Amino acid sequence: MPAKKAARKSEPTFAEARARLDEILEALEREADDVDQLAARIKEASELIRLCRERLAAARHEVKEVVAELAADSQAPTHADPDDEDPELVEDEEYDDDAGEAGGTLPF
Repeated sequence: MPAKKAARKSEPTFAEARARLDEILEALEREADDVDQLAARIKEASELIRLCRERLAAARHEVKEVVAELAADSQAPTHADPDDEDPELVEDEEYDDDAGEAGGTLPF
């Protein structure tokens, strides 16, 4: 496992990889006739693209997990004591349900 961590440390961050890809692209556009370095730059760019895709996939997976956890938390039943109702949430006795408000919506 330490070998994997060592390999991970030598890899650039997503932002560093993206910046390097931009540099490579600018160099390719600027030096269109420098065929000697073309293959090396393309190879480096493909490795950086692979790294960025892996990081994006990992981030996407983490976000989905967090969203799923939040959804599960919001679905969890609460065991509140009905005697401890918040007075702001108690239905206003002066509100007339027949006053044109459909579906029991609040007057505000």
